[in-house]
Amino acid sequence: MALWIVAGAFLMTAFGWTFLVGIVNAGNLLGTAVGLLMILYGLFRHKIPPLLRRIFVSVLAAGGVLVLISGSAIVSRSRQMPKQEEGTVVILGCGVRGTVPSLMLQTRIDAAAEYLAAHPEARAVCSGGRGAGESISEGTCICRELTARGIAPERLLVEDRSVNTEENIRFSETIIKKEGLSPRLILISSEYHLYRAVHMASRLGCDAESFPARTPLRLLPAYFLRECLAVWKEWICP
Repeated sequence: MALWIVAGAFLMTAFGWTFLVGIVNAGNLLGTAVGLLMILYGLFRHKIPPLLRRIFVSVLAAGGVLVLISGSAIVSRSRQMPKQEEGTVVILGCGVRGTVPSLMLQTRIDAAAEYLAAHPEARAVCSGGRGAGESISEGTCICRELTARGIAPERLLVEDRSVNTEENIRFSETIIKKEGLSPRLILISSEYHLYRAVHMASRLGCDAESFPARTPLRLLPAYFLRECLAVWKEWICP
């Protein structure tokens, strides 16, 4: 009983606190809900019919296996660096708060600035449209921030129509072809996002590699679990 309660409390803490910093996604919703159910199971286990107990444990175990499978793919890609230096950088967008990049977008901008500084011949597409609560597009925000960091504006192109990862890649590829840039893509995004992004790029016929932006450890559980769900969606119904 105690083990269920402790494990559930750990999950509720790891996922639930992120609501306090404005993160609401499938990852922290699911993680918090599972933690709560584990606590309730531990408290009232002896009052639950045996069949329902077996169903609960089986569903929990199956969910754990599914997360392990997709999580392994995510982790394997998160550590990979580009094998070749030649290519066009595509910076995948994330939320903007008014005109200010969200923390997750800022980590991607930081990674892009690092890569572009180390590869002065590389050009980049700043990709992302304008969503709710955003005064400017994500692509425009990325471009502004990189320019402020000393990256020459002529090295940067803006894609400002996309609303999801697949559109990030498709619309950026259109710009790359129009500009006659290298068709080989260097995708820059949060490390947990790169497996799915590269998988999508391959599905769309693109030659893509990845360069990771590091997520603060305290935020990783919520985004990682959300991405595990998104990877299964990409595998089953892209």
